[in-house]
Amino acid sequence: MLVKEFLNHLKGSENQPLLFEIGPGDIVQGGYHVTEIKNSTYETIDCGNSLHTWKEVIVQVWVPAEAKAGDPWMPSDKFMKIGDVVDSRLALFQDAEIRIEFGDATHLTSNYHVDGFANTEDGLIVQMAPPRTMCKPREILIEPNEMSAETVASSCCTPSPRKETTIPLAVAGVENSSSCC
Repeated sequence: MLVKEFLNHLKGSENQPLLFEIGPGDIVQGGYHVTEIKNSTYETIDCGNSLHTWKEVIVQVWVPAEAKAGDPWMPSDKFMKIGDVVDSRLALFQDAEIRIEFGDATHLTSNYHVDGFANTEDGLIVQMAPPRTMCKPREILIEPNEMSAETVASSCCTPSPRKETTIPLAVAGVENSSSCC
């Protein structure tokens, strides 16, 4: 979900408690704080030797040790005010994906995807999903060319059909291989 879509959804939900759902029924406890909001730019090279660049905005949510069960959740308008203050000092990437960074004693810290929202009697639930890994050349080939998974598997890790800059990568002691990744 893009930052601007996320914030627009919150605008229609003023004063509702904002709950973060890690998985079905697994809600970050009340009393959490938004401790950091960061713009992040990624420059990567995939296993098919293609370069990629993208941006994300990462919102760090933290539950302090002194928080107790039953503590209230942050209202969505307070979250919006925090976002406005950050945006006034550090222009947030509005067209970037938003991620929620969270971890506690039972959940490894991770940057969760925002999959959607649910309006409930308890408040507005931000539905999160763990990060997903993928082979970018495989994903790129399947979608634009509507190739079957079998066809892609046989050509996995070849440069993508996009017009991207590829730079030959020579690693000492590593030979070119036809196997994936």
